[in-house]
Amino acid sequence: MEAFGGLIKRLELTEENRLVLDEVPMVLMPLWFFAGIMKRVEAEAGRRAVAKIYYDAGYEGAYKWSRVQIENGLQGSAVLEQYLNSMTNRGWGRFEIVSWDENNGRGVFRLHHSALALEQGRTEEASCLWVPGAMAGSMQAILDSNDSPLKVGGREIQCLSTGQPFCEFMVAPATQ
Repeated sequence: MEAFGGLIKRLELTEENRLVLDEVPMVLMPLWFFAGIMKRVEAEAGRRAVAKIYYDAGYEGAYKWSRVQIENGLQGSAVLEQYLNSMTNRGWGRFEIVSWDENNGRGVFRLHHSALALEQGRTEEASCLWVPGAMAGSMQAILDSNDSPLKVGGREIQCLSTGQPFCEFMVAPATQ
């Protein structure tokens, strides 16, 4: 796992005051601000809508991030490992690959000490709404780079915020 100092060295503030990490524009914000946005969107639009919004945003963001890594020469599980290490180093919690089957578009991933779940506190429903989409988006970028016909989706199996010891996510071929 990359040391925090290595992450700092890879950050650049451009002349236009854009924060960039490995060619990817970034925004630095307090966790409570991000969590507050999620809560407000859910209050206004409802649980189903917020879950879809954050799933789709996570998917798109991870897909784009993973495509940049592929264009920079990474392949297969190295792309996903880089993405998960990046998320870990940016403070989301510690990601772990439990199982990985690239050929069949399947994987199980854990998130220990989810920053978002800890910020939300104890809830009845999962808090990590963007992560299933992010896991699926990264896997899909890898599959697409190998011209695989598979299309995958992600879901949260368990969440720290509901009293589980960690968050766990599964990616598998999407059902039509």
